[in-house]
Amino acid sequence: MIVNDNDKISSFQCFVLFVSAMIGIGIMFMPSGVAKYADQNGWIVVLLGGIISFLVFMLLFKIAMSNPDVTFIELLDSAFGKVLGIVFSFIYVIYFVVFSSFETRLIAETAKEFLFNLTPTEVLIITFLLTCGYLSRYGVEVIARMCEILMPGIIVIIIVLSFFVYQRLDFSNLLPILNIPIKKLIQGIGSTIFSFLGFEVFLFFLPYIRRKDKLIKSAFFGFSVTILVYEVIIIFCTADFGSKEMQTMVWPTLNLFRDVTVLEIVIERPESIVVALWMITTYTTEIIFLMVASLILARIFNTKEHNFFVFAQLPFIYILSLIPQNVLETQKYMDFFSYFFATFAVLILPLITYIVLVFKKKVKKT
Repeated sequence: MIVNDNDKISSFQCFVLFVSAMIGIGIMFMPSGVAKYADQNGWIVVLLGGIISFLVFMLLFKIAMSNPDVTFIELLDSAFGKVLGIVFSFIYVIYFVVFSSFETRLIAETAKEFLFNLTPTEVLIITFLLTCGYLSRYGVEVIARMCEILMPGIIVIIIVLSFFVYQRLDFSNLLPILNIPIKKLIQGIGSTIFSFLGFEVFLFFLPYIRRKDKLIKSAFFGFSVTILVYEVIIIFCTADFGSKEMQTMVWPTLNLFRDVTVLEIVIERPESIVVALWMITTYTTEIIFLMVASLILARIFNTKEHNFFVFAQLPFIYILSLIPQNVLETQKYMDFFSYFFATFAVLILPLITYIVLVFKKKVKKT
């Protein structure tokens, strides 16, 4: 598969893709998830989770830069041979398909709960997938441009909504600080993993980046904005509801913006803005994942284009998204996915690949 020079992305577009890939549906549930482990210390857990995720990205960057002109798929082939390389490549296809199915199910549940009460979940899922599939057929640069347009608007809306919420907060709910056992703190960090996942797509984007030497800078600002958005949401939720009440909530982030009385003057249901907002963020995450899985398949089957692999994934995502019975079961599966599958795909397999490549290089020299 040849990378066209017109399909390469700038450093700013890399930054936007980082933010778009990481901020997804997880923000809807993360405040209640971390509160179950860390109580009012959720903001510390999110900060530490963000720093650890950035360090993992630095490791992935070092691995990918061992040959910056190819994707991670070619590195897998070099390390393990053709057959094992293809097997491991398919693991990444499964990873992104399963990840997409979680995003799809949760955005459908959110839309059904707050916007389209009478529309069947299956119809919402199909509509969402077809919309995402349409744009994912285009190149990396086109998707980066779309994220470039949408992301500033999303950040501005979050700032405006946060300003209205700020007036009713009680920050004493954030005290005392660090009064939890280390074990709970570590479990809380683990619960934030799903919310930061998405940065691993750059394992497969390196040949599409014009200035690879500036990728670390783009990643730093991308992680900084993501951590800042998460911190604002979790601090505001804790200050508004208190950690005990927040643990019992299914939609803490939506509840935070539901009672913005100032907005009710012009908008009947302020939370609908937040739902629409997060539908856009989930949309950008989903199209990136669909495209990455298609790029991997194009590399495996050595085809010139990736676009016809996009719609081939959709039936699998649709079926997987309907397996959980409800939102709580979906979140439970997401936790297992984060702890086991994501740890293997994002950390363990790249690390083993790097060790094997270094070992092979040393053997070749001797």
